[in-house]
Amino acid sequence: MQMPAANELSILFVEDSALDVELSLHELNGLGRKLSATRVSDAEALRDALTRSSPDVILSDFSMPGFSGMHALEIVRELAPEIPFIFVSGTIGEEAAIEALQQGAVDYVLKENLRRLQPAVERALRTAATRRQMQDMQRALRESEERFRTIVETTEDWVWEMDLHCIHNYVNSSVMKILGYPPDEVIGRDALALMVDEDRAEVEQALPKLLAARKGWHRWTLRWRHRDGSIRVLESTAHPVMDHAGVLTGYRGVDRDVTERVQQEAKIRQLARIHAVLSALGNAVLRSRDTSELLDQSCRLAVVQGGFEAAAILVRTSASTLSVASSFGEPAMLALLARPDALHPDPAGPGASPFSEALRTASMIVTRDGPDNGAPSGWPAAMAHVGIAAQISLPIGAETWGVMSLFARTPQAFDADEIELLKRLTDEVDYARDFLAKSERLQFLAYNNPTTSLPNRTALRDLLLSRLEDGPQVIAMIDIERFRYFNRTRGRRFGDALLREVGARLQSLTPKGAVLAHPGDDAFVLAIAQTDGDGDTRAIEALLNRCTAQPFMIQGEQVHARFHCSVLMAPLQAQTPDAIEHGLVAALAEAKALDHPLLAYTEGARQRMARQVTLERDLRRALGNREFELHLQPKYNAVTRQLTGAEGLLRWRHPTQGLVSPAEFIPVLEDTGMIVAVGAWVRQESLRIARRWRARGQELRLAVNVSARELRQADFMSSYEALLTADGDGRALEVEITESLLMDDIERSIAVLHRLRAIGCRIAIDDFGTGYSSLNYLSRLPADALKIDQTFVARLATDHDTLDLVKNIVALAHSIGLAVVAEGVESEEQASLLRHMGCDELQGFLLGRPLPVADFERSVLA
Repeated sequence: MQMPAANELSILFVEDSALDVELSLHELNGLGRKLSATRVSDAEALRDALTRSSPDVILSDFSMPGFSGMHALEIVRELAPEIPFIFVSGTIGEEAAIEALQQGAVDYVLKENLRRLQPAVERALRTAATRRQMQDMQRALRESEERFRTIVETTEDWVWEMDLHCIHNYVNSSVMKILGYPPDEVIGRDALALMVDEDRAEVEQALPKLLAARKGWHRWTLRWRHRDGSIRVLESTAHPVMDHAGVLTGYRGVDRDVTERVQQEAKIRQLARIHAVLSALGNAVLRSRDTSELLDQSCRLAVVQGGFEAAAILVRTSASTLSVASSFGEPAMLALLARPDALHPDPAGPGASPFSEALRTASMIVTRDGPDNGAPSGWPAAMAHVGIAAQISLPIGAETWGVMSLFARTPQAFDADEIELLKRLTDEVDYARDFLAKSERLQFLAYNNPTTSLPNRTALRDLLLSRLEDGPQVIAMIDIERFRYFNRTRGRRFGDALLREVGARLQSLTPKGAVLAHPGDDAFVLAIAQTDGDGDTRAIEALLNRCTAQPFMIQGEQVHARFHCSVLMAPLQAQTPDAIEHGLVAALAEAKALDHPLLAYTEGARQRMARQVTLERDLRRALGNREFELHLQPKYNAVTRQLTGAEGLLRWRHPTQGLVSPAEFIPVLEDTGMIVAVGAWVRQESLRIARRWRARGQELRLAVNVSARELRQADFMSSYEALLTADGDGRALEVEITESLLMDDIERSIAVLHRLRAIGCRIAIDDFGTGYSSLNYLSRLPADALKIDQTFVARLATDHDTLDLVKNIVALAHSIGLAVVAEGVESEEQASLLRHMGCDELQGFLLGRPLPVADFERSVLA
């Protein structure tokens, strides 16, 4: 049989999980010994391992696929009973755990509490060593009584001998460790004098029968009082002592201290009870109709299944006071809650109750018998008076909203494992309360907007149907101007706060009998009974003016909000909720486009909205049907009029309508996000054209526009780089980005422009002069050129201020190394002025209109 090396701890794991073995070994590193581990997971492998080696300790799971820990224990007791056997498991019931300890397992450690593993192994190794010494002692007993006495004095068990009158005539020194008395104080005394009264009575009743039968006893569990007043549980085994004539003279035995094991068994039973409460609480949540019923069920379960005498849940009524929300159990104990200082602490009194103390500190408060009770002054005596031996108050909720108090008639350890389970219990109560509150909240949200609590779209539909039955209505849709700007620059919390303030102010101004709803986003809907169409519209306009007359205070900032509003008459202009909403949205879109504070619905607005819907539908199939095409507008050197390149302009050739104006369809592409796919097609097509030109020896740059939606895509750069790698040279392209887009997120824009230039693209800043803070950031932008907006070019010959402005722009650009391109050049006078200012390139109808690619190549490049 293989033996472990010196100072090496050999461990045999009966375990189906290699990960659990690693966790256990990690926990045992603190032993300071080299660890040698073997893992088996079935009976055959276990028998083989015990045949081949002799481990120091066996650590076994309790439940494994096809193999049980109890079977493993049976095999070990058969083949190697001297090896300590410890269960390390997470699944075992109360009765099974106790049975395992009784069948020979030396200890039981929860996998979720592996910090107990190292001391358990140390104790098991000590006990095993002691047991081996005991075996040696028994062998030596036959050889020499003196040797027997020497060995007996080294065991941790209490070895004793008493006569027929129960007077001790011998005890070893272990009695000092077990009961706190030196041997000379025990020898000559009544052996039963130190027993707990109830157990002494049990022994005195049973002993005459044992004497008469000349029998001993085996593993008799009895309670003894330690010298310090604590209780020790000893397991006693004794044999009758006979003289040479065979006459019974007394008993000789060994008592083993099993206090910790008994406490562990009691702990297992208590933990099992709390587990049962946790399990039953889940069902209670499903059965409870409201929070009150949930709290009642929680208290009842803590008593009926948790084994406590009484339980109460108290809820916060102020910063330091509580009220009883629910209670169950022993009335005398619960009567404590009626004391004046129980829930309303008196600052001048002796101290707060444990309940209010748990609320104040947001931590558990434990009260036990004895001087070190941990409770506020005055409360231990009050609790002892009604039979409470232990009490624990636990705060409920991350932001403490209540306290759960549990009362026990017997002393409770409230160790880490039990406290952990009790905290789980309060967490479950907190979760269940939140669950019920959310259920009620969901019912509320089904018909109310979560931000403003005003009726939502669903409720508005029902309200409109009901109001239309009562008579004609004037209905307005109100939209907050620049709301998305507030959301983007201040954050969603700020935006939500603004919505709440606007909703509250509109509600305060809404006439009695009218309805205000918040169907979604930043739109509000106001419905009032129609009395005079024009007069009603003016009344709504006046209401909105009063609403915006004073700024809104949002997070310490004054916000001067403006509204856009659309109004229609129902059922005159729309008969159903859907038709009403569509009409209001159409008119509101026009109000925004025209920057009108209030616009009445017209049939023209409806038709234009229908046109937008049709455009969107047709655009969604346009890319797949190859309906988009590029038109190219040439760019020339301002001095030599030599062709320098062209700008690619997107055009849509509708199958039935012909060319659609870019001003009409490009905003739809932007709003719907389709611009991302279309923009990728534009770049791909532009690269294809540029490659063809370069193959002909025509080194011309082709400019393409990048929209705001495209630039904000997270994968914009990666997809662009992949396109260049596959289809062409980035130096043939010039990317035009509008100044206002760059200024929208300057830091990100600078980073993107750097990456574009790194792959060879030229950068041009489009529509320069129409943005904000342009001069502050121009020197930081990694650009090659800027394009003067055509609105400035159009006024060059007629407005001296514009002329001076353009001169300064050209000078500034040249001072930082940028070329200048003027777009929208339509006259020779404009071209001459720009040339004299030093402008580098010109683009406009004077020099060439946008042409299809084939026409451009035939007429411009020929």
